[in-house]
Amino acid sequence: MLRRNLTADEEVTLRRVAYGQSPARTLRAHDLEALRGLHLIVDHRDGPLLTTEGRKLFDGLPRASAQAGREPMEMMLAELTRVTRGNRR
Repeated sequence: MLRRNLTADEEVTLRRVAYGQSPARTLRAHDLEALRGLHLIVDHRDGPLLTTEGRKLFDGLPRASAQAGREPMEMMLAELTRVTRGNRR
């Protein structure tokens, strides 16, 4: 179980491990060590992988608006349209 909150850097590294798009050599060694110590990742021949606990934590992290579905983008576009309507030249 997670004993402490992750730092912003550790959270970024956890996300990068989850997406599997970053070679291990490009990840912060200190963050990898901390995530291993929390049993959130394990070493694998293809690079670090999330453990079951790591996956649970990752799944609970907030998603960027582009990953959260269309609603946040549609709300932003509606607000931009509303604001810019009165500024036509």
